[in-house]
Parts: sequence; C-alpha cells; structure tokens
Amino acid sequence: MNKDKLHNYNLTGSIHTLEIKSQGIVEPMEEVLKCITSTTQSNNGLTTSSKINPNKLMGDVFSYGEFETVFQTILNGSGVVEYTMVRADLRLDSYDQKHYKDYAKLNRYLISALAVTYKVKNCYRATNLFSQEQLSIAIKNRRFEAENYDKQAEQAEKGGTDIATSRLELRSKDFQDNDLKKEFVDHWFKRWDKALKNLDVVQERYNDELERIYKEGKNAYPCKFVTLREFIMQYQDCIFSKKQMIDLLNRLDGSVKNPKSYAENYKKRYGIEYFSKKDVEQAVAEVKRAILEFFNR
Repeated sequence: MNKDKLHNYNLTGSIHTLEIKSQGIVEPMEEVLKCITSTTQSNNGLTTSSKINPNKLMGDVFSYGEFETVFQTILNGSGVVEYTMVRADLRLDSYDQKHYKDYAKLNRYLISALAVTYKVKNCYRATNLFSQEQLSIAIKNRRFEAENYDKQAEQAEKGGTDIATSRLELRSKDFQDNDLKKEFVDHWFKRWDKALKNLDVVQERYNDELERIYKEGKNAYPCKFVTLREFIMQYQDCIFSKKQMIDLLNRLDGSVKNPKSYAENYKKRYGIEYFSKKDVEQAVAEVKRAILEFFNR
C-alpha cells in the first residue's frame, strides 16, 4: 500500500449509541427526551429497553470523561438508577470526503479478518441499486458486529447533520458487565490481535470463492467475462496481496506460465492495490490509537 496513503488513514473514536435495560417505566424529562427512546415490556416483571445517543444532548462527545457526565445526565433525567448494558456502538470516523472510497478495500480486509477468525456467518456487502457504488460491508454474530459504511452517502439519502463522511463502527453485545472501556479496549483489542494472525486465511477464503466464480462463469452465457484479465479487474477488491494473486493464478488458468511475473506486471500496468502485513498492522494500530485516545481523555 502507498505509504503516504496509509499514513493518512486517520480515525476519530467516540461512543455512538447504547442500549440498556432497566426495571420499571422510563419517563424522560423534556431536557433529555431527544437522547433516549424507550420500549417497555412485561415479561416476569416490568422491564424497559432504552436506546441512548449521548451526542444528541449537547453535541458530539469526543472524550470518555465528558461521555460519562452526559450519560449520567441522561440517566438522571430519565429516572434510571440501575441498569444493565445490552449493546454499545463505538464509531471510528473520518471527515475526509475521499476517505470511504480510498480505504474501502483496506477496511474490507480488516473486517474480513475478523469474520474468518470468529467464523462469522452473517457477512454482507450493500451497493447502490443504480450506481453500483459500495455503501457498506458488515459482519454480525451474537457477541459483536463490525461495519464500514459510506456516511456521506447515507446522509445524502436520509438527511442529517453528522459531519463524518466515513465510519468504521464496532458494536458489542451480550455484555458481561457495564464497563465500556474494558469492552472496547480489552476485548476488542484482543479480537484485532487474533484477526491479524489470520490474514492468510482471509486470502485463502477469498481465493476459494474466486476460483468457484471463475470456473462457473468462464463458459457462462450470457458471458460474465472473456479473459482472465477481465475477471481479475472485476474482482480486484477481493485480492489483497501478490501472494494471493499468485495462488489464484495457479488455481485458475494453466495458460499463465509464470504467475509471479504476471502478478508483478499486472500491478505495474493496472495499479491493483496490495497490502503487506505491516500495512494491516499499522491500520489496526490506528484503530487502537483512536479508541485509546477517546477513553483516555
């Protein structure tokens, strides 16, 4: 990956929304009404689920110290004394207009590493119906979710005043306690560390699928692609390294006599983006830095 581009992979961390459960009916005061949405259920007693957005009280909250004050203000204004944390979303934002497109492939690689490490089955990619532009990629399981989405495109469609243009969102569920810092610093850092050990697994998983797509599509009618080069161009965002490209070429087409030279020449001629392990480690380091900066302020 271009080193200057990697250096500009800058993120700002903060808590986006939370969901808590508490006993009794939650009746927010007018001062905090816009920050909390509650639903009451009666199952073996009266329980209320409340979704809270701390950034709606007085504006975006970019430090954990300020977050704690705002969160407690919302709880006090809603009559909530004791609660259980159910879900928490931490956003890692960029305000650069080009960030989402520039780093969509890198973020796909990061999220794919989480997916293969934790054997996540619910993995999807959303695109605009007409333009075919990618809008988001996401993975979801019982314990956590991760999503990278085009915040700028979302706001163009739904409106809003958020100044972020690109968002990598980490969501924790099935909390063991109410300690947000422990969840996002300890637990999520361990997830990222494990994911970094499985980059080869990511590449193998993609190559398994690319091999299947190629073999099913090369003789299809209507035609999906005519040449191997067209196929690679079509799926280049699923190829993350020269090593992966070479393995793919070995699988797909016996006409490529020297897959290593082909991979190198293809990059020189067409500019496919490859990532080294150090590139990915540096990106994860930026994710961690942004999280720590929020929680330590």
